[in-house]
Amino acid sequence: MSKIKSLLLASSVCIATVCINFPAHATERHLLEQTVSYEELGNVLRYRQSWVDYPAYTDRKSWKEKTAPEMRELIIRNGERALKHEWKPDLASDYLAFKRTGEIRTGRANHKALQALTLAELVEGQGRFMDAIIDGVWFLCETSWIHSAHLGFQKDRSGLPDRHEPTIELVVADIGAQMAWTYYFLKDEFDKVSPLINERIIEEVNRNLINPYFARDDYWWMGFGGQQVNNWNPWINYNVLQALMLIEKDPERVRQGVWKLMKSTDFFFSMYHEDGACDEGPTYWSGASGYALKFLDLLAKVTGNKVSIFSSPLLRNMAQYIYRVHIGGNYFVNFADSAPKVSPSPGILYRYGELTGDPAMMKFASFMAQQNQSFKDGVNGYFASALDELFMYKDIVGHPQGEPLTGTYWFKDTQICVARDTEGKSDGFFFAAKGGNNQESHNHNDVGSCILYYNALPVLIDAGVGTYTRQTFGPERYTIWTMQSDYHNLPLINGTPQKNGREFAAHSQQYKATAKTVSYQVDIARAYPQEANVKSWIRNYTLHRKKDFIITDKWKLSACNEPSVLNLMTCCEVEIDRNKNIILTGEAGRFRVEYDKKLLSPATDTVELTDPKLIHSWNRKKLTRIRFTIVPQQISGESKLVIRKAQYKTLND
Repeated sequence: MSKIKSLLLASSVCIATVCINFPAHATERHLLEQTVSYEELGNVLRYRQSWVDYPAYTDRKSWKEKTAPEMRELIIRNGERALKHEWKPDLASDYLAFKRTGEIRTGRANHKALQALTLAELVEGQGRFMDAIIDGVWFLCETSWIHSAHLGFQKDRSGLPDRHEPTIELVVADIGAQMAWTYYFLKDEFDKVSPLINERIIEEVNRNLINPYFARDDYWWMGFGGQQVNNWNPWINYNVLQALMLIEKDPERVRQGVWKLMKSTDFFFSMYHEDGACDEGPTYWSGASGYALKFLDLLAKVTGNKVSIFSSPLLRNMAQYIYRVHIGGNYFVNFADSAPKVSPSPGILYRYGELTGDPAMMKFASFMAQQNQSFKDGVNGYFASALDELFMYKDIVGHPQGEPLTGTYWFKDTQICVARDTEGKSDGFFFAAKGGNNQESHNHNDVGSCILYYNALPVLIDAGVGTYTRQTFGPERYTIWTMQSDYHNLPLINGTPQKNGREFAAHSQQYKATAKTVSYQVDIARAYPQEANVKSWIRNYTLHRKKDFIITDKWKLSACNEPSVLNLMTCCEVEIDRNKNIILTGEAGRFRVEYDKKLLSPATDTVELTDPKLIHSWNRKKLTRIRFTIVPQQISGESKLVIRKAQYKTLND
């Protein structure tokens, strides 16, 4: 038996062992591995870049005929701006800032400048950008690619990149793939200047990306250790697949690498529930399900469509998730670390629609491109994604537009409910609510929370997340207010908020939908720690279509130690008059909040926004939290909040 085959068999044994310890909440799947054997893979792989379907750099006719003139103009303009770019390295102090203060100072400016220059040269083809491209390539070959926030994967903990331990993370993967494509398109032009350029590109892509991928199985995002993986898995695997297929010349090494990539990406699909929902939220859909699509699309190309799983119900559900949680306009259901306004990649949307046979998705891609003016500054995404959008641009913008606007949907595995007044229309009420647990990816302590919109504009909200810092992904995460249940539409029970951890979860859920009513009920008691002294807390959301939205709470406590408070978060202005009548006024209009004034005592807190990301999300510098304190305290009881459109102009009319 050959040494290579022995290693592969050993690897298979190792992976099989890992599967025994697979996370209990996951469903072990081998969607990719079951399509082809290792031996068959070697026969179907299209080696030596024969799979590439972009025009060669020298094929000027195709670049002109297959791209839109207005897009070429924008790309060239971006390249001309990048000609003025100053190639500045990330300093030691920039890296150390993350460890010292949590501040992120390293970024993608150099990476983006090189992409702008390369795309401009590809569409223009006159050599005008070539020297600047060589500057950028050489610069990146001489500097560290790793992001300061991801240095924790190194053994060295000083806060500086260790050249002797090349570490794969998102930025390294993106740059590695970009450098591989730059080499592919321009290698002949580079050789006219110096053979050292191509030699150095190959050396650095191998050193930073390909070699570590072969050498290590312990990165959490690979999944081989049984860890919970997220968007990092398909994102990085997609980039490694590009670089491997463009750089590596040894067919056996290519086969080994593709096999490992397939096994790793199967772990990502195993982490997904059958309902296809992205528990990281819609902001992460393009980087999670979207990059999974990119990986699968490329894998199908390099295997001559032998490895193709686009007919899988899971893939179809993963695709449709994004429009099922679409509220209207550019608003989406933003649980977890998602922002409320999302601009999903139109290229990914359109291609997903093509590959899964979903005309609604293709219409949605065209709609979102127009809604978000996605192409006003050129194409989007990192290198290959940008190229794909360039060649799909005419199809996307020329396609009929449409918003599916799902009437109601229950993601039974991920435990998310969405419903609106009228299917196919954004008019009227829309609500979403969730169960789940408090250890989801990009988790907030939000079991049982909801959001409410009217005419696709916010009324009750999930604030989202601010700018990422070290604290966001460290032990201090739940000291950040946006992560806490107190700042979601949830109760504070006996003075106690929800706690993070998988065991703090929803139970006893019921979802019902009729032509007139949609309701979701969940017991959230187990999302709170023992000190909350709660036996049961039944939260019920009911949408009476074209009428009102009702939040009902029914509780049983074992003791009353501290006040219990019902919290509502809103971006509306809140008025409480002397009779304790409550009116919310915002972009969506005016709304009455009706409640039992003998049971609930309302007050408001102003939540000042200083984080630019949150300010941008809500287009304002403050939010309001309404607190309904239950008075007097009760061991058991029931409350009701009714929200309906206000039909009068003043509180006292």
